[in-house]
Amino acid sequence: MDKNLFKLIRMKITLITGAGRGIGLSISEKFYLEDHNLILLVRSNNQKRRLEKKFDKKKVKIFVGDLANYSFIKKISKKISFVHNIINNAGTRNDSHIHRVKKSDLDYLIDVNFKATFYLTQIFTKKMIKKKIKGSIINLSSQLGHIGAYNRTVYCSSKFAVEGFTKAAALDLGKYGIRINTIAPTKTIVNEKELLFTKKRLAIIKNKIPLRKFTEKEDIAELCLFLTSNASKNITGSSIKIDGGWTAGK
Repeated sequence: MDKNLFKLIRMKITLITGAGRGIGLSISEKFYLEDHNLILLVRSNNQKRRLEKKFDKKKVKIFVGDLANYSFIKKISKKISFVHNIINNAGTRNDSHIHRVKKSDLDYLIDVNFKATFYLTQIFTKKMIKKKIKGSIINLSSQLGHIGAYNRTVYCSSKFAVEGFTKAAALDLGKYGIRINTIAPTKTIVNEKELLFTKKRLAIIKNKIPLRKFTEKEDIAELCLFLTSNASKNITGSSIKIDGGWTAGK
């Protein structure tokens, strides 16, 4: 990476995937306001253009690509010499019965939800160790990384994989002072369109949550900020659920 990628190098560098919209965008906005340098990975040029209008290019670098493509991950790793934090937020879903899941759907979802998380963590923690950076990795999981659900065999498999990987990686990385945790939210209202989801369906979901509240994307952003701060210096290998108590009785 060009050492002048960021002029304000004294600030921490945080890499965020899936930063073009929804939860990833909310996390990006929160960290930007907290004076982090940001490396944002997005899916499309349209997303990149929108972010370029929102953020100061001196503090934010944006790369477009598909995280299911390992060559894109390798390309990014060659451009960036180190980061202090990684937030593996990018993800996709497949709501199909086990008998209707296509091989291509399974492969793509596992590539994005699990393999990209694995590879980015593997590559950039090596750089952290080389630079003696005691960094923080946050993997966005789900309550469905802890319990099963109908028509979610592929999605649940990917999130259970992320949970297991995070616990094992915490053991490998602990001696270097690198922390790694997951955040496991319940149903999250990402945009206004989701509020148009049938009222009956939303009511059914909400009634399964003891606190009767959906997770808000800002809740996740705040927790990410905590997990990259010194206040969480002794937290690693943990999964923090923001599910309103949904899984408490499971």
